Amino acid sequence: MTWWEALILGIVQGLTEFFPVSSSGHLVIGQELLGLAIPGIVFDVVVHVATLISVLIVYRGTVARLIRGAFIRGEESTWPYILKIGLATIPAVIVGFTLRDWFEARFDDPIFAGTMILVTGCVVWSSRWALGTHRIGILELIPIAVAAILSLLAGTAIPFLAVLAMQSVLMFIARATTSQTGREKEPTFGGALIMGIAQAIAIFPGISRSGSTVVAALWRRIDPAAAAEFSFLMSIPVILGAAMLQVPDALRGGDPGVSLFALTVGFIGAAASGILAIRFFVALLKRQNFHIFAYYCWVAAGLFLLVVPTGV
Repeated sequence: MTWWEALILGIVQGLTEFFPVSSSGHLVIGQELLGLAIPGIVFDVVVHVATLISVLIVYRGTVARLIRGAFIRGEESTWPYILKIGLATIPAVIVGFTLRDWFEARFDDPIFAGTMILVTGCVVWSSRWALGTHRIGILELIPIAVAAILSLLAGTAIPFLAVLAMQSVLMFIARATTSQTGREKEPTFGGALIMGIAQAIAIFPGISRSGSTVVAALWRRIDPAAAAEFSFLMSIPVILGAAMLQVPDALRGGDPGVSLFALTVGFIGAAASGILAIRFFVALLKRQNFHIFAYYCWVAAGLFLLVVPTGV
């Protein structure tokens, strides 16, 4: 891997980790389009740690407040919020450990990843209905029908419909179990668990972690800015845990196939683009323009699925 390829993949990781378009799916597709077969997982670990740094930088004030509040009793204690983050982490830990080999095999299938990005587009599109800016109707469902047709042409209609059904059920549960008529200022324990389940589903390559968790929160009637903040904060233990699990494999892997300079460039690219992505993501949520990412997901994944079977 050259330094400029590392920079491209680093920027892709940073942007797509926080944009609702799936970082894992884009890394799989990016390597496919660049014709790269990177040995080992050192580069993957490095860019994921870089995105963790992005979260810590953007939310440094909140993280500092949570740490200080952990040593305070009474109303100013932050333990309830910390416990919610812990609760939201449990589903991903359970799914990650029990089905790790199965999920890792999916990362070797770019067609599957492209199909899951189509699902991500459908999930993000539903934010229009969750926010109440649009009503579900025939015209609103046409893009989802087109995405289904694309998955059929790619021969992956069954996984498309299966994962979309999982997401739809979770959204229904999120709305059905909320007692709020207005917006929640922060997730309740029930909301945290629902966002945690959405995060577990996002282990599929191509399913956006930020997209799934934030949309689930919007269906739960959680304030958009609060949903984004909790989503990014709950990514800290997941990203950190995944990186720690990969370190032993990275050390045993021998030659990483990437120079130290390329790793450094990839790290900087991922961290810098991650910071920009988080800020842009939150701004779009506040303006209720979050759904525009759906168009990108459908176009990018659709073109990829139509091209790859015939050879890139």
